[in-house]
Amino acid sequence: MSENLSAEVAENLIEFCENRGRIYTLLSRCYEKEMDAAFAAEFAGSASFESDDVVLAEDFAALRADLADCDEAQLEQLAVVFDRAFFGMGPRTAQKAFPYESVYTSEGGLMMQDAYSAVLQVYRDASFVKNPGFTEPEDHLAVELAFMALLCERAIEALRGGDEEGAETHLAAQLTFLQQHLLNWVAPFARDVQAAAESGFYLHLALFTEAYLGADEQALGEVLD
Repeated sequence: MSENLSAEVAENLIEFCENRGRIYTLLSRCYEKEMDAAFAAEFAGSASFESDDVVLAEDFAALRADLADCDEAQLEQLAVVFDRAFFGMGPRTAQKAFPYESVYTSEGGLMMQDAYSAVLQVYRDASFVKNPGFTEPEDHLAVELAFMALLCERAIEALRGGDEEGAETHLAAQLTFLQQHLLNWVAPFARDVQAAAESGFYLHLALFTEAYLGADEQALGEVLD
């Protein structure tokens, strides 16, 4: 980022962060708890995802289509997949995809390991506290995505207040968190979700999540260059 941003560039950056914050918030909610009728309708009716990446746009469109006119039976089936993949409910031999960074980065595939301690420190340094109503550990994917959404909000606040240095700090923090945490484990996690879901919403969610995080890393790098 260059110093003394023009009003037009600042507005473009605000829009960039607003769009990204919206996606991170949506993704966080998808991994936080089972789909319900209200959120399914909200997601299906959300604005389309605009991107030069055709595959990303198609993956997002598939997510919206999966939730369009979602009835009670479909919601129940989504809950079955959610509980089986993310909480291991169901047959012991079924594919699992536990959404914790520690599970994918620790030697024994255990929860509450080094990654958990590392993100706790990052959150403390940023004065971020997860939703107290969400009882899963802080290295859960939903929390890490919510943290990215918060950093987007902080960058927007800084830009609107004319604090270009502060905005750059928040954008740089996002890139660092992406590289040191989310991108450190999302690819193998996404593969496991695809195997567990086999088809439908959660398969498309895994595809979009992995692709979006990779694209966002590139976009942030270009903005900060």
